[in-house]
Amino acid sequence: MTQHMPPKYAVIPAAGIGQRIKPYSEKVPKPMIQVLGRPILAYVIDRCKMAGIFNIIIIVNPKSQAVKNYFGDGDALGVEIEYVGQPKPEGIGHAVSLTEGIVDTPFVVYLGDELYFESDHNGFIQSFDDNDCSAAIGLIRVKDETLIRKNYSVEIDPESNLIKHLIEKPKVITNDILGCGSYIFDETVFKAVRQTPRSKKNEIEITDTLNTIRELGKNIYGYFLGGSYLNVTYPEDIVEAETLLRKDSDGVL
Repeated sequence: MTQHMPPKYAVIPAAGIGQRIKPYSEKVPKPMIQVLGRPILAYVIDRCKMAGIFNIIIIVNPKSQAVKNYFGDGDALGVEIEYVGQPKPEGIGHAVSLTEGIVDTPFVVYLGDELYFESDHNGFIQSFDDNDCSAAIGLIRVKDETLIRKNYSVEIDPESNLIKHLIEKPKVITNDILGCGSYIFDETVFKAVRQTPRSKKNEIEITDTLNTIRELGKNIYGYFLGGSYLNVTYPEDIVEAETLLRKDSDGVL
């Protein structure tokens, strides 16, 4: 295993409306909801910094002025932040495509509404360098299959950890592997987005884009992050996030 250099850029899709977490999202965008006195998005930026990534692109919607007002150019946090607008909800795959021509590849994508606790994100980034792949995704083993139903499941080769297929919000659960919103992509992702069919919601789902990467003959590596994870989606998730943060006061990745 050779020592890696972290990617230069991290992209954080943060343009979600947050319908399911109302009333918290009525006054501020979902990533700006406070957990123990800090916006969720601040913890995501911390994760980037701990991985040695200091150039951050945040995908925002037209009502995301609160994000820009809070974080500005990132100087106060020791990072450089650039904002890219996504005028209407068109999916995470579409959000990632908006950075074509801006980011250097490979680059990391962290969703703006997820918290991780005692997870190995530096190892995740290293795994991209150590395997012949065009994408890597973060995985966690869970006991509660409802968590998988809310996110996505994967079919994986147990020997190589290469991904065979991803299923968004699966109805049938075949293993205990939860697909998380942590990704690394090379330039293949931009070609894949252009070839990804839109979902019934007229969005480009990132899972469909990942499947397209596979269809292009490229490898996707699945890295088991360890620890635990919370996709902040519903009002009750705020209480759980605060509980987990208090237990993990040494830091959240």
